[in-house]
Amino acid sequence: MKSDQAPGTHLCAVGVIAKVFGVKGEVKLHSYSRSLEEFKELDTVLVGKSEKSAVGMTIEHVAARGNDIYIKFQDVSDRSASELLIGHFLFVEETKRKRLGSGEFFVDDIIGVTVFNLHKKRLGVLIDVVQYGAQDMYVVKTGGGDVMVPAVRSIVREVDVQKRSMTVDPPEGLFNGEAA
Repeated sequence: MKSDQAPGTHLCAVGVIAKVFGVKGEVKLHSYSRSLEEFKELDTVLVGKSEKSAVGMTIEHVAARGNDIYIKFQDVSDRSASELLIGHFLFVEETKRKRLGSGEFFVDDIIGVTVFNLHKKRLGVLIDVVQYGAQDMYVVKTGGGDVMVPAVRSIVREVDVQKRSMTVDPPEGLFNGEAA
């Protein structure tokens, strides 16, 4: 494994390794934006806990089981080696990042945005995106603890990546009175 990152190149996280699968080094991936087919187009990715620690790894194969994506790296041949990768991010250079349509954004673009209600009252900060079967859930850190907000149009009304803000219209009680 070696670093393949050119000096000054910005990397984008496209997923995180969630857990080990089997005994031959395969890992389950939590994808931030890419589909199975898009991962199959990649020969290598940078893997690490951060951009600075990321090292180049060759993808041996990519597979799906249900809605989940699994990756086998060339130099990871057993369960013990793959367990060391849990929690590591998969990065690609920004120039290799998937192009999105109007109104679309990447998970790493919205982590840290300030969340407001329709009356411009600050509710908290988006700290994570969790994938569930039906839809993603946005985890918003508030003064009263973390709140899970369904990532659906009827609730998430606007996301402004440039202004680092999100406007939501939460159902009554979701923010324990903070949304009024």
